[in-house]
Amino acid sequence: MDIRDADPTLLEKLEPGLETLDARIKVIGEGAETLPHVFSLEEAMEEADIWVVFSNKRPKDLKDIVMAGIVPVMLEGLHPAAENYNPSEESGNAFLFPRLSVWYIYGSLVRAIENFGFTYDWKTLTEHGKELAV
Repeated sequence: MDIRDADPTLLEKLEPGLETLDARIKVIGEGAETLPHVFSLEEAMEEADIWVVFSNKRPKDLKDIVMAGIVPVMLEGLHPAAENYNPSEESGNAFLFPRLSVWYIYGSLVRAIENFGFTYDWKTLTEHGKELAV
């Protein structure tokens, strides 16, 4: 969970829902004191498969994130080449939400976690994600 340049209260409001997910959650950035934090971008990237951006600003290290095979969950419009994943067509390179809202973020995160279980599709998605490295 990337809360750098974000309103940390979004993540705080999301915490009860995060507790219901079968996922290990870690935070990079200030705030959300009750969740475990990572100490560096490198540590975060070593452990992450999904990268949730809680900001309307594109992370400056998005290129490194997607090149490491990490799939972003982010606001529509943060990257001009970002396309919402469509499992029926096996197309897309991210999980996008239409606005910074707890429920939209949560819905996109749940979709990402569900798709993570399909290893062939996930591998395709991580390859498509590298399109965002420009």
